[in-house]
Amino acid sequence: MLSTKNNNDFPKISIIVPMYNAEKYMEKTLQTISQQTYPNFEVLMIDDCSTDNTKEIAKSYLKDNRFTLIALKTNSGVANARNIGIENANGDYICFLDSDDWWSPFKLEIQINYMIRKNLSLSCMSYTRINEKGEAISEVFPPKIIKYNDLLKSNHIGNLTSMIKKQAIGSSRFEKIGHEDYIFWLEILKKNIDCYTVVTPPIHNFYLVRKSSLSSNKIKTIKWQWRIYRKNENLNLFKSLFFLIHYIFYGLKKRF
Repeated sequence: MLSTKNNNDFPKISIIVPMYNAEKYMEKTLQTISQQTYPNFEVLMIDDCSTDNTKEIAKSYLKDNRFTLIALKTNSGVANARNIGIENANGDYICFLDSDDWWSPFKLEIQINYMIRKNLSLSCMSYTRINEKGEAISEVFPPKIIKYNDLLKSNHIGNLTSMIKKQAIGSSRFEKIGHEDYIFWLEILKKNIDCYTVVTPPIHNFYLVRKSSLSSNKIKTIKWQWRIYRKNENLNLFKSLFFLIHYIFYGLKKRF
């Protein structure tokens, strides 16, 4: 059992939490981290110049020495906040959790045990999409193995569900562009790293869908996706159309 060992007997996990004006949701997010059954983790809370009570909520968790607050001096967006988290991470593995999403208490323990047992560099999990009323919208189940071409068809790697060895990240960083997490995972998989899905009923990851979120703007999302295929991934017209059709199909599938 985990409780019979010291924290240092387990690999360390760095959890990167970018924050900006998140006072409405952040308490729940940080609570679900502090309640994890897996003991050896650090939380890097990156405050991107919030103007509400976000920073004060984050400070209330500093009594737990696993939590660290990094207050940025200029607002520069979620991609930069995650990059600063990566650069300051001391863990063997890295996870990302936005300040309005949350986990079950068993998420880290289940996932790290699976990765160690299978000797994996990258894994993800299924997740439930939740609306602002706290109601479940849909459940998203990724393929068991996700390769680069699979990811071109859809962003099967839910950022909040991911766990990656820090060594596998290397010099890769998030870009300040639409779908920054998707571009990041494409770059990782181009290194001949496959992502394996940890199949664990019930679901342990919960993604909040806000009406104002960028992902809710379907037309803008499709434009971003097309630009990624053509400019970031340098795909020809035929391949771009092929993968875009799949992307739209999987996007609809996630919502039902």
